[in-house]
Amino acid sequence: MNSQTAALEIQNPTGTGRPRLEVRRVTRTWASMSPGGRTDVVLQDVSLSVGAGEFVAVLGPSGCGKSTLLNVIAGLQVPDSGEVLLDGDPHAQRIGRVAHMHQRDLLLPWRTVIENARLGLELGGIPVAEADRRAREVADRFGLSKVADSYPWKLSGGMRQRVALLRATLPDRSVLLLDEPFGALDAITRADLQKWLAEVLNRSNRAVVLVTHDIEEALILADRVYVMAGPSGRIVDEVSVALPRPRPEGIATSELFVAQKRRLLAALAGQEGMER
Repeated sequence: MNSQTAALEIQNPTGTGRPRLEVRRVTRTWASMSPGGRTDVVLQDVSLSVGAGEFVAVLGPSGCGKSTLLNVIAGLQVPDSGEVLLDGDPHAQRIGRVAHMHQRDLLLPWRTVIENARLGLELGGIPVAEADRRAREVADRFGLSKVADSYPWKLSGGMRQRVALLRATLPDRSVLLLDEPFGALDAITRADLQKWLAEVLNRSNRAVVLVTHDIEEALILADRVYVMAGPSGRIVDEVSVALPRPRPEGIATSELFVAQKRRLLAALAGQEGMER
């Protein structure tokens, strides 16, 4: 699918009825700091959908509007036009119903791993003792039980990202937004955490949206990939990832994986040429 109109016609691929999350023709502009008061288009007529239990990636270069799109979905920014729907409701309160993990882990240095992890529950009104119990119950699944009472400065970058993801997922929101969560990590740690994340979310009923500039990351994690071009923030292609789940070892060297990577590279290269 190469047109925005086609993107509007996408049905929920999970077969569970209407999508859990829909973005319909969203446009977002910013006032330019340059003389003359020019308006810069950050997102232009963007549409996408994500079903319950589906993992979708938004792939594009830096500066194409990916993080802005997540901020709009989360309710942190208001679009100039268009709408965001949760379970078919365009008026749904998204702040508090959407979990958002940013590029940086943003852990509080004066709180331990468990104290950081339970923060979302505390802010949601869960008593501290109950929030602590819930966090400790799942810490082992995130590989954090042995460092549960350590402070962030003692942790590696990969461990800090695990804490941040635990904090984001503990409140059990129906939509999870991931803003390049592994972008600052080395290649070996990133590959390890990608595999771990896929396992953690494998049986989840959440709608997950990952923004990334890493083609292999998108193909390893996602069920579908939207390709975004900048600087005007347009969806220019959508690719269904025809790879088995869970992804087997060595999938990145398979013929099918390479073919899908080639298609995404072509989509990115073609749009970069049009933007020049």
